[in-house]
Amino acid sequence: MHKRSLILSLAAGLAGGLLSHYLSPQLVHAQSQPLRELRAGSFVLVNDNGSVLATLSDEGGRPSLRLFDEHGQEIWSAGGKFVRRASAGR
Repeated sequence: MHKRSLILSLAAGLAGGLLSHYLSPQLVHAQSQPLRELRAGSFVLVNDNGSVLATLSDEGGRPSLRLFDEHGQEIWSAGGKFVRRASAGR
């Protein structure tokens, strides 16, 4: 009896898998071409623990890049309110 149940279970699983493959529409499609552009309002880089390591964002219409240590303390930043424009003579 145990052997028969095992065989019937395997056959039912195989039949269900085949039926679902041919009867249901494909829900996921791979991209046919590689992504050439990615747009977002901001980007956040996190480590394995979920701690923020860096942010790239828009601050008042100006780009801002900030780097953080493992404790969340800002260790470097550029942009935002303190953007320095390069002079034309350089």
